[in-house]
Amino acid sequence: MKKLLVILLLLGASILSAAEEEAVGDASGNDLSPVVKGLSATMSGGLFAIIGPAADYSDPLGSVVTLAFGYDIQIVDAFSLGIHGKFGILQLNTDSSKSVSPWVEDYAPILAGLSISPTYCINNRWEIGLDVGADFLLVGKAKDLDQKESDMFIMIGAGIDAEYYTYARHFSIGMTAKFDYIYNFDGYGVTVMPYLKYSFDI
Repeated sequence: MKKLLVILLLLGASILSAAEEEAVGDASGNDLSPVVKGLSATMSGGLFAIIGPAADYSDPLGSVVTLAFGYDIQIVDAFSLGIHGKFGILQLNTDSSKSVSPWVEDYAPILAGLSISPTYCINNRWEIGLDVGADFLLVGKAKDLDQKESDMFIMIGAGIDAEYYTYARHFSIGMTAKFDYIYNFDGYGVTVMPYLKYSFDI
């Protein structure tokens, strides 16, 4: 959890720094810092919670940190579509002293996934939309519903994504809240993560 706090502090400091940048205009008043979309890199970190019987054998709150690369397409003025691939790590502190626990050890799988984000553009800088995708949990061992050890699980989920494009031109900040169904596992996942995105204008 200490590592998570350090990551969140660094992410928060970056977000505040980006958000405090002032808009720049030329002599005619034209905005020289328009919203930039296209190829992007996103750093996020936050809380991951397990719901269901599996939560009885671990700290119900864990952490997750991800790095994503994607592309955002402005379809029309009021609608955009984003496609992103991500990888990262999830951490849950477990209680392996209970023999019926699904956890084989502290659960720290590598996370890799793909998501699609249809988004409604409220105005030039604010957007809200859906985050729908699938994630593969690799390497971290746990028992499936048949009580067999497995080192891969699939999470399929959806959530809400709110994003603000700052006046720092290439930077945007946002928050995602997502619910995941973990296939063949005795539990569900809930993720809440702030993020910082850099768009390359490509």
